[in-house]
Amino acid sequence: MAAPSPHQRPRVAERHAETLSVLALLFICLLALGLRLYGADWDQGYFFHPDERQVFYVTEELQLPSPLTWQALLDPESSWNPDFFAYGSLPMYLLRIVADLLKHASPAYDVRYAYYLVARGLSALFDTVTVMLVYALAKRLYGRGVALLGALFTALAVLHIQLSHFYTVDTLLTFFALAVLMAAVRLAQEGGVWSALPIGVALGAAIATKVSAAPLLGIVALSWLLAARRAEGPLEPRAAWGAILLSAVVAALVFVLSMPYALIDFEDFYIGVARESLMVQGGVDWPYTRQYIGTLPYVYLAWQTTKWALGFPLGVAGFAGALWACWAQLRRLVVLRLRALDAELLPVVWFVVYFGLVGAFHTKFLRYMLPVLPLLCMWAARLCLRLWQARAVGGVRWGRAILPLVASGAAFYAGAFMNIYRHEHTWIRATQWICANYAPSRAIMVETWDDPLPLLQGQGELRCTAGHVFQFFEAHDEDSKQKLEELLDLLTRSDYVSISSNRLYNALPRLNERFPLTSRYYELLFSGQLGFELVHYEDTQPSLWGLTLANDTFSNPDLPVPALIAQQQADLRINLGRADESFTVYDHPKPLIFQRTSTPSREELFALFADVAQSLPDTATDE
Repeated sequence: MAAPSPHQRPRVAERHAETLSVLALLFICLLALGLRLYGADWDQGYFFHPDERQVFYVTEELQLPSPLTWQALLDPESSWNPDFFAYGSLPMYLLRIVADLLKHASPAYDVRYAYYLVARGLSALFDTVTVMLVYALAKRLYGRGVALLGALFTALAVLHIQLSHFYTVDTLLTFFALAVLMAAVRLAQEGGVWSALPIGVALGAAIATKVSAAPLLGIVALSWLLAARRAEGPLEPRAAWGAILLSAVVAALVFVLSMPYALIDFEDFYIGVARESLMVQGGVDWPYTRQYIGTLPYVYLAWQTTKWALGFPLGVAGFAGALWACWAQLRRLVVLRLRALDAELLPVVWFVVYFGLVGAFHTKFLRYMLPVLPLLCMWAARLCLRLWQARAVGGVRWGRAILPLVASGAAFYAGAFMNIYRHEHTWIRATQWICANYAPSRAIMVETWDDPLPLLQGQGELRCTAGHVFQFFEAHDEDSKQKLEELLDLLTRSDYVSISSNRLYNALPRLNERFPLTSRYYELLFSGQLGFELVHYEDTQPSLWGLTLANDTFSNPDLPVPALIAQQQADLRINLGRADESFTVYDHPKPLIFQRTSTPSREELFALFADVAQSLPDTATDE
């Protein structure tokens, strides 16, 4: 075979490079899928994530009307109406259809405990395709090198891995949001009226997944305007508005088909969306949003994202790369004016608008950051490669240390986080211990607003609930003298105290002025002054090669560390401080089991709370 001529060699080299990049991308996607599917049954079908549990329950109830008529479908009381609008309907319809198809192929999928694996498989699959979209987007904007590295960083991003183990629509929302961005960038670069179809489909699907995707409407409009401003572009500015309208019409059609009862049952839809809006703005006082009282806008989410969602090397590189991208677009706008703006403006605007909204929310669940995490990974890759290519300073190319540091840090953190799924869930292990060690007919004090331990729905060796008496402590209620009396009754009647997670003890003591009684209770319990001693706890943290990356549930607020935990801390342990509750409480909470070791009288117990009791109202008051 003849050797390629000199003018053919660049083409041959390009084809070889493209083949290698495709193979590398395939490896990255297989890695991503493996990380996302590993341990998909992490809770053995007990549905410990309340949002996922609600999605499953709603989806199971969905049935096409029988007989199937337009009148039955268009009725707000239709059995095809999810009647649940905290999330969009598309993820539930998709799960129902896929599960029904699999049920016909295999009867094994006709049970709930196989059903949830289908859902998590879908979540993992969508997130893996998101990795491919990162590659496609970065390749268009920055080239093949950034594309491959950005895809790798996304594959290793811990929050992506974690949320792929749930079916709470976050991975689907991120996929559709990135699909809109990809279509918008392609449109801004190439133009074409037919681009209205894919961009409209992705936009409609994104909003039908979660209404919080609505700001993508502005990204679509901006992409058409950028396409119209291109000197060689096929659209005049006046025609661009028609194209924008066409995209909006396609998006509206997809939204109506994917979420029809938003219109048919508009009142319930409006109420559901309004309730969620009140929740994120802090307009309602719910126990699971109190952890965010006093947290700083933007700083809290940025810090939690850097520390837990991505890990320090990748998180720092991601936000530094985002600042660089934002600065570059701002400079273009100020110095070179509008005509010099390019397609990179679209992801920058999406990041600024989206983070500008969620960062200002009162309720700052870490999962809210997922739709912009792929952009942080892409910009981290761009920054690392730019530093890799930077000139030497003092004869040393210092920038070349950044890329291996970020890549190895991301890989280590992802590997460490998989430790969560290498072990049984901590609540299952805690229930096993209780069932094996607690004598029957014992009184166990548990907290409401958390899953009680032992598990109420336990099966087999976990089925020991009936042998015990549960004493429920309403810890989240407002402090009052009445609450103190109830607490003293519970403490004197209980043989054990079971705390499932840090949901309450990590939030209420930080509001000491509002919850002085409850704060004192946790302080006294953890220090052993109430007659109870910590005899067992379960803890699974990100850990690899003997090094543990631990979240601290005691230092913020400042609570005593129970003696048993202090004695058993690992030697190679990096304490990373407080983690957002939503990051730990579903797949690796830390349950604490206290056993009565002495029997102080009610009067002795009251004396421990006497100074606090003086300032308490007689009964709880509404805040």
